[in-house]
Order: sequence, then structure tokens, then C-alpha cells
Amino acid sequence: MSFKFADLFAGIGGFHAALTKHGGKSVFVSEIDQSARNVYARNWLQGDEASISGDITKLTSGNVGVATHNVLTGGFPCQPFSKSGSQRGVAEARGTLFYDILRIVETKKPELILLENVRNLIGPKHIADYKVMIRLIRELGYVVSDEPTILSPHEIPEHLGGSPQHRQRVFIGAVRMNTKNASRFDDISPLLPRNPFSEFGPIDWNLAQFLEEHASKSSISLPGQELSVDQKRSLKVWNEFVKLNLINNGEKLPGLPLWTEYWKPRNQIRLAKDMPDWKKNFIERNSEFYLQNRKWIDPWIEEANLEDLIPSYRKFEWQAQGYRDIYKCLIQFRPSGIRVKAPNYVPTFVAMAQTPILGWEKRALSVSEAKALQGFSKSFKFGDQRDNLSFKQIGNAVHVGVASTVFQALLKRARQLEQPWAVKLKIENAQLEQLPVPKP
Repeated sequence: MSFKFADLFAGIGGFHAALTKHGGKSVFVSEIDQSARNVYARNWLQGDEASISGDITKLTSGNVGVATHNVLTGGFPCQPFSKSGSQRGVAEARGTLFYDILRIVETKKPELILLENVRNLIGPKHIADYKVMIRLIRELGYVVSDEPTILSPHEIPEHLGGSPQHRQRVFIGAVRMNTKNASRFDDISPLLPRNPFSEFGPIDWNLAQFLEEHASKSSISLPGQELSVDQKRSLKVWNEFVKLNLINNGEKLPGLPLWTEYWKPRNQIRLAKDMPDWKKNFIERNSEFYLQNRKWIDPWIEEANLEDLIPSYRKFEWQAQGYRDIYKCLIQFRPSGIRVKAPNYVPTFVAMAQTPILGWEKRALSVSEAKALQGFSKSFKFGDQRDNLSFKQIGNAVHVGVASTVFQALLKRARQLEQPWAVKLKIENAQLEQLPVPKP
């Protein structure tokens, strides 16, 4: 038995990939960005499937121009409410994109709602807005937890769709009941506990092995992936530093960022009065580290010609735990300096402005590898568009495996609540018994 879903703020189709895997059929798609729409259509819209609508606000101002569906999904942009707490129902969200979601829910009454957003949605800046969102969904007759479901791909076993990327995202999952019944579950638990598979022990990701198995080799070593001359030189210089530290100290590098501009005696460093305490602490610790090791650091500085490197390449942060060789690690060239991490999982893809460097390959991550880390299959195509645009779209997408896991958790919750539609639905590729969904 298939189900129908509407995909809002669809991007390149992370939710589409997840839900079609479980037998879902797309009946409505909305995405305002034309390049993302092109990629979505190329990969997902075949035959009689839904076409892609643009600006969702034009479809919700009067009669809602959205097909009837069972499941509503959306990786919605977060906009603050100007009238939070005014208790005016759906109209309270007017002027925000969340209002358009609520208008569709109010009119089409989907059985399940699954929304995704960045971790900051429940941070200090947006927490009040988040609470209003939950209340407004609940007022429409849906069971939804006050506590969000927070999940990252690297927390999910590979056989359930996980991948080696640290990417915490907030999910709001709601089950349609009715206003009277929904109010009985105001204190319901989140769909999944934090780090839901931790009882089986930490997942030991091997990034190189994962990419070998899931990325297309045809895209490796394309123009744009090679390191610049300055990047190569800076890595060589800092790798020598790592080795010298091991020889002279016999221990791992300090965990703080190393700022070479402050490698001098403390009395030669002037600190501004309004400088934050955390920065003062880092500077003082850098001076202390230098003074303790200047016997071998000074010759290294002279040999390395650090002044020839751009300022950000003169800063270095070691987060690679027990590793002792840059070229066996994951590297980021950041405005704040060169960061080296253990080769287990990559940091969050945002817009890929700081594409990770695979030290063992001495090159940047490819588009094929990035899409694999975001849960998309080898057959997913971006066409002939620029790589930087593809990286941006990958960074904005919902992770396919995470979306699949949370959708199944939402369905399992609906069955726990004995929602008739969910009880009858038989989904494909189900792994519900492996999901630790808390009891209501």
C-alpha cells in the first residue's frame, strides 16, 4: 500500500529519496530555487509524477493549491515570528513561511507532518518561536512533542542509512488525531532519544572505506579538487611541526588553536581591555606553549618561512586525537586557521565553502563523495552545473538516511497512538523494530 506525500522547500529531494524508498508517491513539490528545481526534476520527476511549484506563498494566500496527501514534509527556513505569544491561532504565524505550512496542514489535514531545521532552531535566539510552532501544530489537532528529535547521520548505523558526517538537525514530527485527543499528549516524549543507537556502542566509522564503497570513482581527481601551491606548502610545514612536537615532547599536541602571531614572551603581547576572556586565555596559553618549546620551535619557524603564508595558514588546530600525521587525517582550510581532524567522519556540510580535504588523497572531497555522505545514491545526477553549486545544494539538503529513520520513527509513534491510517499502512523496506521509539 503506497502513500502520498507533499514535499515543501524540497531542495534536491532528500525527503523524496527517503519516502519513495518506503513506498511513498510524490503528489506535490515546492522549491523556489530554479537550479535546485532542475536537479530535483532530473532525478525524481518521471512520467505522471508531480511537477514542481515555485513560491509556496502564492499557493496558500487564498484557496490552497496543494494536492491532497497523507504525509507533509519540509526542510523549512526558520523565520522569527513578529507576534509570538499573541494566541491568534494559525494567523499568528502570518508573514512567515511557517504560516504557509500551517495553512496547508489546516486545509489538507495530512496524517503525518515531518519538518526539518538546523540545530539552532532550539537555540536561545529561536526557542520562543519554536515553542509557538509546536503550540500552533497542536492546536490543529496533532500530537507533537515539546522536545525535538535531534539526530545526526554519524549516530545511525550504516545498515539503517547512516553515514560518516556530523550533522545534527532538529525534526518536528506530528501525528493527526483531533484537537480533543491531541491535547491528552502534551507531555509526549520525542520521537527518538538523543543518540538513539548508543546502547550498541559507538559507531566506528572509517571514512576512507565508506567513500571507496559509496562514491563513484569517475568523478575523482577532477579540476577544482587539487590543492593550491600555498595549501600544499602549509600542510608540509605543519606536518613537520607535528613530527617535531612528537620527537621533542613525546605527546600529542595541545588541544587549543595554535596562533603563531602570539608565539613570543608574554611581556611582548598587548591585550586590548575589551578582549573576551576566552581569547585572552588562548593567547596566554599560546605564549606559554611557545616558551616551553622555543628551543625547537624557533628553528622550525626560520626553516618554514611562516611569514610567506597567508595569515589563516599560520594558525593551526589539531583535533585528530592519537594520529601523528596530517596526511592520514581530514583537513579543513578555515578562515580561523587549518583544522586537522581524525578520519572518522566529516564535519557538517553547510554550503561547502570549506570543502574538507582528504589528507591521504591530498585533495578536496568530490561532489560524488559529498552526495554519498548526504545519503544520495551513486545514480543521483547534477547534470553539467558547476561543482560549487552542487556542493551548495548538497549542504542545503536533508540527509536521506536521517529522514528515513525519523519518518519510520514517526510512523511507529503513530501506530503506538493507534492512529487508524498508520495502523493500516504497510511501508516498504521497513526497519521499525530496530528503532528505539519511546512509549507515549
